[in-house]
This record gives sequence, C-alpha cells and structure tokens, in this order.
Amino acid sequence: MTDSGKIQRVVAVALLAAMLSACTAPSGGSSDDTVSRFLVAPGKYVLYSCPEIAVQAATTAARERELERLMAKANVDAGGRLVSAIAYRPEYLERRGEMNELRQAAVAKDCKFVPGADIPGGRASDNAIR
Repeated sequence: MTDSGKIQRVVAVALLAAMLSACTAPSGGSSDDTVSRFLVAPGKYVLYSCPEIAVQAATTAARERELERLMAKANVDAGGRLVSAIAYRPEYLERRGEMNELRQAAVAKDCKFVPGADIPGGRASDNAIR
C-alpha cells in the first residue's frame, strides 16, 4: 500500500469513527466503546487459545497505552487535537474494540486471565482522552 493509500485509509477510518460517534451519541456525548465495536469484527478471537489471547491482549494493551500517551501529548492546541483525531484516534478506537473482543473470548473460554478485568469500568485515562 502506498503512503497516499495509507493516508486515505486513516482519513476514512477517522471520518467513519466521527460519523458513528455522532450517530450513537447519547444526549450529546460520545461512547468510545460503541464506536470501537463497529471497527472490529465480532468473534475475531474465537479461535484463539487462552495463551494466545493473553499474548494478543498484552500487545494490544501496550499499543493502546502508547496511543493514549501520543494523544495526550498532541492535545495541547487545536492543531494538535486535529492531528490526534486523524492520526491516533481511529487506531485507538480499533484497539479498544480489540480489547473488548479479547475480553469476550477470554470469558467464553473460561481463561484464567481476562484482559482488563483488573480495571473495572474501563481505563483510568478515558476521561483525559475524551
């Protein structure tokens, strides 16, 4: 894929995320979890074993934290927020959706490790990103 193709994909995903966020916004707010579910195929991890789920969850969580740091760093002015919304937010929402699918797969398979079970109600940094 060429650089312009990658840029077009990122812009398309950002626009899709923004549109879905606007469509699913309860009383003026947005729900990242609702939008993130649209970006990941249901049952994506159904064939994974518990150890594979744990490895994928660790990788996904690390990338999610990295994107959170990048978004927080970019949110200093309007230009930074725009760059963050186009460059980081679509992938961040996709990673959130993947974590939801990983949790569901882990629960369905009775894995000892359930990704994100130690964080009731979501990530602590969600409010800073919204």
